[in-house]
Amino acid sequence: MTSTHELLGSLDSREGHQVGKPTLLNPQREGDARIIRELRADPRVWVFDTLPLQLSDLMATRHPRQTLSAEKTHQLIDEHLEGVSLEAYGVWVYYSWSGRLVHLLPEAEFVELRTDRNKYKITPDEQRRLASWRVGVVGLSVGQSVALSLALERGCGELRIADFDELELSNLNRIRTGIHNLGLSKAAMTAREIAELDPFLSVTCFPEGVTEENVEAFFLEGGKLDLVIEECDSPDIKILVREKARSHQIPVLMVTSDRWLVDSERFDLEPDRPLFHGLAPDVSVEEMRGLTMEEKLPFVLGILGINTISPRHAASLMEIEQSVKGVSQLGSEVLGEAALAASLSRRMALHGDVPSGRYFADPEAIIMGSDVPLSPQNEPNAESRITLAPDWADSLSRQCGEVLSVREGALVLTRETVKLLVEAAVTAPSGGNAQPWLWVYRAPWLVLALDRTRSTPILDFEYLGSLVGLGAATENLTLAAHHEGFCVRIHPFPAPNLPEVVAAFEFHQTPDASSEVKTENGLYEAMARRHTNRNVGPRRPIPQADLDAIRRAVQSIPGADIQICTLPEELTEVGALLGTADRLRIFNPTMRQGLFAETWLTQEDAQEHGDGLSIHELGMRAQDVVGFDFCRNRPDALALLEQWGVGGALETMSQRWLAGAGAVALVTMPSTRQIDYVNGGRAIERAWLTATTRKMGFQPMTVLPYFFARLLRKDGEGFSAGMVEELRVLRLRYQKVFPVSDAMAEVMLFRLAMVEEPTHRSFRRPLDAVLHIIEDT
Repeated sequence: MTSTHELLGSLDSREGHQVGKPTLLNPQREGDARIIRELRADPRVWVFDTLPLQLSDLMATRHPRQTLSAEKTHQLIDEHLEGVSLEAYGVWVYYSWSGRLVHLLPEAEFVELRTDRNKYKITPDEQRRLASWRVGVVGLSVGQSVALSLALERGCGELRIADFDELELSNLNRIRTGIHNLGLSKAAMTAREIAELDPFLSVTCFPEGVTEENVEAFFLEGGKLDLVIEECDSPDIKILVREKARSHQIPVLMVTSDRWLVDSERFDLEPDRPLFHGLAPDVSVEEMRGLTMEEKLPFVLGILGINTISPRHAASLMEIEQSVKGVSQLGSEVLGEAALAASLSRRMALHGDVPSGRYFADPEAIIMGSDVPLSPQNEPNAESRITLAPDWADSLSRQCGEVLSVREGALVLTRETVKLLVEAAVTAPSGGNAQPWLWVYRAPWLVLALDRTRSTPILDFEYLGSLVGLGAATENLTLAAHHEGFCVRIHPFPAPNLPEVVAAFEFHQTPDASSEVKTENGLYEAMARRHTNRNVGPRRPIPQADLDAIRRAVQSIPGADIQICTLPEELTEVGALLGTADRLRIFNPTMRQGLFAETWLTQEDAQEHGDGLSIHELGMRAQDVVGFDFCRNRPDALALLEQWGVGGALETMSQRWLAGAGAVALVTMPSTRQIDYVNGGRAIERAWLTATTRKMGFQPMTVLPYFFARLLRKDGEGFSAGMVEELRVLRLRYQKVFPVSDAMAEVMLFRLAMVEEPTHRSFRRPLDAVLHIIEDT
């Protein structure tokens, strides 16, 4: 035979909306009275009968002007009971989950006494009005405190609470409950907490969370909700809740613990109001469902605002699924957030004067004078670029002419021919598409000079990366001249007193021993198609014949050599090394500013200025664009990531690129002279054009070798001590993949991949900005 205790236990293990409900027993009903007697006699049940204390408290609150003696209190209680025994008065509440039987006042008196200290912050009339207020709470990590705050002051008559998750130990930094509830449904746990505070308050549970199947019931079943307080982490549910609230004209409140951000969306007053005030990307529930947290980050940051969240919260968001699993929250902030949500709910119920909008109740900003929100940092500055001054061009060409000897038969080129050759030359690649070249033609010399202003010196160590770009331009010019039927003589660094002059070219009809060797391998035709390919796809092996062709192209430049890695474990390790380099670059303020200076936010900006790269050319996904925006606008958060020794999210792009690579290669020269980097640039361009002819994607990944150059030759000058130490460790790992000596020039590291063609190509500056033609009269 089933005992009363077991019967009541089975009742409280009910599922669905009945989760967490205690059993209310009326001692004046015969059946309930029998159950009460059996429970009181059961040694497994804890009995709490404080009814006399409650009645004394009730009498005191009903006679606030008097100081009641014990005798007077007993008299008033006897009059109040009207002959009913204490045992038979009120309600007995059985909590089967804890085995407790509690004797309470009848519901009306219980509510009267429990809310007595609300007066007159809440008037009795207002308390009665709140009793008809229906509130739904979605998400019960933060929402648990919100629901308890509402219940604490009886700020509503009905609560509908929804969360699909179970309580975990990591939740207990912000959820006020006991460790005995671990593994319990958050909905059941919250319902139990409320029932132990007030068993008469109507609580409807949705332990499966809000879903497309039950969302109508959540909003409408048992009466339409008056307010939804949304505190969930899932973006798809955030969208679903707002879409449904808007369709039923129900207001939505969201309060976040960081800076106590309040979002009020009064769909009851503005049924056409855009979700999230129009701040978030316009995506559907279907598009959001199934995305990783990284993929959801653009949406989340769109809601919160990159520039308005606190530095620590901004930094912590970048560490989700890196060094932390979920969103970081603090108990103190959550409790304040819950109080704010309950207060706003009450105000909306009683006065209706909480308007739509975004508000901050940030205590740090109020008390400490925080400067949040932040303004964007490090905007690109196109005005820092210089143009070629005629006087300087004239002086440069004259001084070169004074030290160069002209071979007999040197050609005088027409203006149109010079432009044609230089137009071909400047299609060459350069770091960040900075185009660090200046060209001067005074017959018979075409002079190529380095524009130092178009470099980020701390990354472009001793302008060696720029010299690689000028070497690539030299190769293009030579290919174009050969295509036009000219022979070319190159005089590298012809003027000792003009270190910025990298080369002087003269042109002839017939070759001699000093002329450049003409190649016939389709490289000239490939110049117009050459581009950086950052597209990512599944890893596909690169045919050995193609790798051999790349090797031959590099080694056709005297002294140039190449190391090619194709093993998956090598590619993974290089991806990890390059990812670390990316993180270090972002952490360094000067290099970070250089990155932003060379990157435009739109294709239109890139086309207007003719240099740098747009984020579209960088192959960024939506979450990468958000990460870029974060790094550009939140140096304070980046500083925290560096201080904490984290920042793994900054490493993922290079890792993703290498995950889709068929090979990664390093081009070297035997020494570190400037001419080695120029010739290394020629070798790179030959390899790149060869890859283009064979439909291989080619992507330079040059940051790490130039970090090492500064580390080896300047002992890491300009780097922080932590960065120097990390680079020393990286160097040892790097040399296991690429066994290079410190005396060699590591000209360029690049990846090769069999991927689709990119849709965007980098632009070039106008020719008249880089070429000056002097015609002597």
